Amino acid sequence: MIHYLFALVMSWGAITTPTPVAGELVVTVQNIKYNRGKIYMAVYNRKDGFLKVKNAVATNVTKVNGNKAVIRFKNLKPGYYAIATYHDKNDDGKMNTNMFGVPTEYYGFSRDARARFSAPSFEDARIYFKGGRMNTIINLK
Repeated sequence: MIHYLFALVMSWGAITTPTPVAGELVVTVQNIKYNRGKIYMAVYNRKDGFLKVKNAVATNVTKVNGNKAVIRFKNLKPGYYAIATYHDKNDDGKMNTNMFGVPTEYYGFSRDARARFSAPSFEDARIYFKGGRMNTIINLK
């Protein structure tokens, strides 16, 4: 009898535990200084390969229209993500830098992680997406 009761209790927990649901991550990019060019954005789910576009789980490019942009990523599974974005103000398809490798175009990261002497780490920029619908803001610097 105790075996049946234990089996019933264990199966009840499996039935009532909700399954994480994929959802939509809505990213608002603020502080766009120039009303021209495009906003490039990439979403990463691991530290290995962070900031290498080929390793992104999702990317998006949108034309600038005003001082902010809203980019939506649908069907993301729950988990940790870090987002990197930049404003390609001259619309040449790349992040321009000076002769020392310092970006000359505005950029930003989730959690408004800041670059000091190099780009922030995945851990510095990571956010937890629990599924459903989530909004986050990135301020370009």
